[in-house]
Amino acid sequence: MTGVRVSLVVALVVALTGAGAFFGLARANSPGSGTAAVSTPVAGRAGSPSLGHTWTQATDARPQAPPMQSTPNPDPADVVQTYFSAVNEGDYIAAWALGGKQHIAGNTFDAFVQSFNTTNMYDVTINEVTGNKVEVELDQLLTDETHRHFTGTFTVEDGVIVAADVHPK
Repeated sequence: MTGVRVSLVVALVVALTGAGAFFGLARANSPGSGTAAVSTPVAGRAGSPSLGHTWTQATDARPQAPPMQSTPNPDPADVVQTYFSAVNEGDYIAAWALGGKQHIAGNTFDAFVQSFNTTNMYDVTINEVTGNKVEVELDQLLTDETHRHFTGTFTVEDGVIVAADVHPK
């Protein structure tokens, strides 16, 4: 009789464990599984001691992504300043991404880079910002130590220079 009782208890434990796993109440808590276990003791019946069993409810321990926040567009004057800073530092990839590919449309990246072969640096003066248009004065210091002066506007949309209307001063 004792063997039957043990078999019945084992069958009951297996059935309850399987039902708990099926309903999401019990889940393996193995390292790297991304879950954390929360155990809650099961109270015994009135008048009888607690059986000491616990049900484990799995909770997701992975960090949740923060809610999406819209990033405000950068200030158009900052975009123009950053563009010329990138050119001055020789970071032509950044300058290309900030608008170089727009205002020499039809040219390659290599042609863009080569357009600065005779330039040592640009000094940029922001005169006015109206909406997304940035009015500038440029002082281009050439490799032969001479200067060329320009004036004009850059149009910035979504953090990128999309048009330039710059001419000698």
